[in-house]
Amino acid sequence: MSDLSKLSVLVAAQSTVRSGARRAGKGILVPVMVAGILAAGGPALASSPTGTTGICNGVVNQLSHRGEVQPNLVKAAARQNAEQIATLTAERAALVTRQEELSAQVKAAETEIAALDAAEATLVGQIDTVTMSLAKLEADQATLTAAIATANTELTTLQGQRTTLVNQITPLQTQKANTETELTGLEGQKATAVLSLATTEGDLASAKTRLQTATAAATVAQTKVNAHLTAIERATQDLAVLVTQGDAAQSLVDDAEGKLSEARAALPGLEATAKTADTNAATATAAVLEAEEDLRLAEQSVTTLTQQIGTIAARLPVLQTEIGGLQGDIATKNIEIIAKKQEIAAATAAPVADATALREQLADLEYQLADIRGNGSGPQARRAALQVQIDELNDEILAAEQAAKTKTALITALNGDLTVLQGQLTTLNSQLSAKQQESSNLQQQLPGLQTSLAGANALVISVTGALTDAKAAQTAAHTAQTDANDAVTAKKAEIGALEAALPGLTGDLTAAMAEITEKQGELKALEDALPGLQATLAAADTLVTTETAEVTRLDGEVAKLVATLETLNTSITAAEKAILALQNQLTPLQTSLTTLTQQISDKNAALTTAKSDLSALDAKIVTESAALRTLESTKKVNRDAVAAQKAIVAGLQSQYKTVLDRIAGIDGTIALGGCVAP
Repeated sequence: MSDLSKLSVLVAAQSTVRSGARRAGKGILVPVMVAGILAAGGPALASSPTGTTGICNGVVNQLSHRGEVQPNLVKAAARQNAEQIATLTAERAALVTRQEELSAQVKAAETEIAALDAAEATLVGQIDTVTMSLAKLEADQATLTAAIATANTELTTLQGQRTTLVNQITPLQTQKANTETELTGLEGQKATAVLSLATTEGDLASAKTRLQTATAAATVAQTKVNAHLTAIERATQDLAVLVTQGDAAQSLVDDAEGKLSEARAALPGLEATAKTADTNAATATAAVLEAEEDLRLAEQSVTTLTQQIGTIAARLPVLQTEIGGLQGDIATKNIEIIAKKQEIAAATAAPVADATALREQLADLEYQLADIRGNGSGPQARRAALQVQIDELNDEILAAEQAAKTKTALITALNGDLTVLQGQLTTLNSQLSAKQQESSNLQQQLPGLQTSLAGANALVISVTGALTDAKAAQTAAHTAQTDANDAVTAKKAEIGALEAALPGLTGDLTAAMAEITEKQGELKALEDALPGLQATLAAADTLVTTETAEVTRLDGEVAKLVATLETLNTSITAAEKAILALQNQLTPLQTSLTTLTQQISDKNAALTTAKSDLSALDAKIVTESAALRTLESTKKVNRDAVAAQKAIVAGLQSQYKTVLDRIAGIDGTIALGGCVAP
């Protein structure tokens, strides 16, 4: 840690000293929480896709040079990188879960900070504001002064490094700008060549379309000629065949009867298979219904557990506030009890005349008086003086007894007040224990509920998978059912067709003789149409030859334009490589420059803060010097309580930002069809 960083930590510690003294009661909770949070490991963050080979080269180049990517190229990349995109999607889901966990941990840590601040607010009015000695303040003043000097030295060094980097970056940026200008010119030439190529390719496509049309017409004409020739040959052959069709007709009748017997024998087996398929489909449907009910119950359990956790999370901060208030009331009540005990002690120590000693003196005087009266002698003045003393002692005894009664009544009343205060203190302690017990119970319930919620979520996932499997099985069963029923229907249709066809086959023999005469007329008609079809074929062949020559000419022009475009692409690639090489040199230098600029800014800000804090510390030393004389005692402080808690929050927030950045990177990669953006 640099001197300036130490300076920042020291200033932060100064600002929390006062609150640290008042957080001593809760300070021991912080190490446990810190250990728990730091021990909780987050899910591993899978690395993003690397490399831009294959189709990703096109995606990255378009994004770099145009600022956008053609949708069809992205779709092609997504199809090629489907497995990689699925992996990224799963990783993103894990990152979102980790994001939610970190958010909950940040909220819990912030709740603890709020509780510490509430305790501080309660204690502010009850203890003196001075918690540090004058010697500590003076030591801090010396540390701040030394740190400021060190920071000034570091700032000068950073500014010199920044100047050196700027001198290295400027010529590289100029060279890169010149190369980019050259690249722009080449791309303009390429656009012109691409336009010419597109025009020529359009002409070529039109010529090919015409050629295809002509070829199709020639093919049709040739097909018609061939069909007529084939038809003539077939008609000639048919004449010979019809002579033997009588025997063939009998064979067909025999074959139809055999197939009909086979179909009737196969039908019962197919009907049994269909019945089995119906049973399997019903079983699969029942399994789907059962899985859907299991899913509903699991989702209901997740909802219930989530509500319970939310209730506990809302109740805990309220309990912490109530506990802080009760602790304040208990402290106030202890002060009142101490004051009441001091009143009792003062009343007990108050001097009261000793009535017993006065009675002893009275008895002695009465004895002396009785002795004088008994012997009938003694001066009258002596008797009168003794009588006066006796009367005075009687008055003193009455006064002493009255004072004793008054003192006793006062002490009794004060003891009664003390008893009331102690009863109130007992009630407050009981209330505090109840609140603390309630808070402890809720905190103990929370992990169990969270574990149950995780289990319920896992069950939802498991049941969802089982439901998917059941639905797949149901679909397969229904498919099998449909196939079996279709097979039965088809077999019945086959039987019906055979039964319907059998009578007609017996009349085929008679029809065969009529077909001979018909076939002779057909053969003559085909021979008469053949010359016209042959003339149409010759005209179509001539048109094909003409269009073929035009396509050959346009193919030559396209080849020349493609060669020109390849030359331009080679030049553009060279320029892009040069720009990339310059950018590769610039990137680390610019990154270093940005880092140095930020370090200089941070150093200036920290230096300004340190100087301001030093001035405040000087004023505080003067104030503390006067306040130090009035302090009766010092309090043990826990200066690191809030600082440690804030460090936890900062660490969690840093993890939270890292997760968000990774999610954003994954989203960008998925948006580019699984390709990594430059």
